[in-house]
Amino acid sequence: MHTDWSLFLGRLHPLIVHLPIGIIFFAAFLNLLNAYKKNAALTYAINIGLLAGTIGAAFASLSGYLLSTSGWYHGSTLFPHKWVGIAVVILTFIVWLLRTNHKIDIRILMVTLSNWLFMISIILITIGGHLGGKLTHEEGYFTRYMPALLKPAFGVHKQAASKKTFPPLDSVIVYRDIIQPIFTVKCMSCHNTEIRKGELDLSGIEGILKGGKTGNSIVSGNVEKSELYHRIILSPESSKFMPADGRPSLLPIEINFIKWWIETGADYQKNILALGADEKTKYLIGAYLGIHEENSKEIKLPEVGPADSVILRQLKEMNVIVRSLTSKSNLLEVSFVQLQQSDPSKLLSAFEKLSAIKEQLYRLDASNCRLTKDAMKMIAGCSRLTKLEIQKNSLTDESIESLGDLKHVEVLNAGQNLITDKSISVFTKLTALKKINLWQTKLTEEGIKNLQKQLPGVVIYR
Repeated sequence: MHTDWSLFLGRLHPLIVHLPIGIIFFAAFLNLLNAYKKNAALTYAINIGLLAGTIGAAFASLSGYLLSTSGWYHGSTLFPHKWVGIAVVILTFIVWLLRTNHKIDIRILMVTLSNWLFMISIILITIGGHLGGKLTHEEGYFTRYMPALLKPAFGVHKQAASKKTFPPLDSVIVYRDIIQPIFTVKCMSCHNTEIRKGELDLSGIEGILKGGKTGNSIVSGNVEKSELYHRIILSPESSKFMPADGRPSLLPIEINFIKWWIETGADYQKNILALGADEKTKYLIGAYLGIHEENSKEIKLPEVGPADSVILRQLKEMNVIVRSLTSKSNLLEVSFVQLQQSDPSKLLSAFEKLSAIKEQLYRLDASNCRLTKDAMKMIAGCSRLTKLEIQKNSLTDESIESLGDLKHVEVLNAGQNLITDKSISVFTKLTALKKINLWQTKLTEEGIKNLQKQLPGVVIYR
């Protein structure tokens, strides 16, 4: 990578700028002390501080200008921030000149001109610092955690708390509800209307369509030509990796959503139904957004204590999807959909951790995970399960013997397995069963009829 001296020196701006600010503020503090009791040593120290602060502010302004030429910063905030910095340099220099030449330091309303300009300089430094923080951070960074008593003075008014709600799953607008929120959290600190690294603005549709310095950020239907997708899947060690500068990377599920969105046409208005999302994609979107297909409010849920937070964190680190059944319950829904066909030892390790949250485990999706007999025994130990999906696992009659202990299972998906009529005795033990899927199993027509006779109220999918 070539050396860009202007960019290198420009990036020193956040480091350099704080030194003159500290010097000038300290000089202002000494000036207050000197106002009460004149002291030649204090006067000399104040003048030295002003000169050092002016020189430091000049270097800070220069480095800030070099940083602004990078093309990363745009918009209405940059212009006043730049000129406030220049004004501070000029004013502090004038204050120093006036203080070192008492003949021209006239009195205005009982206070010398240098002191008036000194106070204006302090005010400008405060304004410039606020604008700089706005450029570096997002809007509201300074006021977000401000005490409520102070907020009205800064024009911040209390807003009524509103809970994010979503329409039914099929009506979720992919760009609005999934893609743009990902960009907002993971990308917009470097790619917004104020800061446009690589000339790219991801704060809205117009900026995305315009693209950046390297061309189109998103190419409809083509992930290979979409520069944004190419950047987010690079190695973090790469200079072109996004997000840059050590910011949190996108999660695998977020990368997959962006890839799927691009492949399906990168449409900004269509919902997941219009984009033809399959069942797996729907499930992942539902889990990601916290949308439940079933309305649990009308169901009286068992009361349990909270699950072990350490275990939950470990499961999530293993790419196991864990979400609360409802906001008012400690019951959990767990999915291994992102671990399908993973290494058996990794899967077994994840299943072992389920025993630690078996009291909270209410629904489980372990489809297409190459389940072993040992894994099935661990699942059978989660006695509160009401919904279990174990389809497409090549399970045998022997493998599922332990499922007879699940007395609360209402929905069981056991399709696409090698089970036969011998497993009927296991299913009949499931006293709470309401629905069972036995599609593409080795159960015979006679066996299905026999099962239906023993479970007359159960819906059997064949």
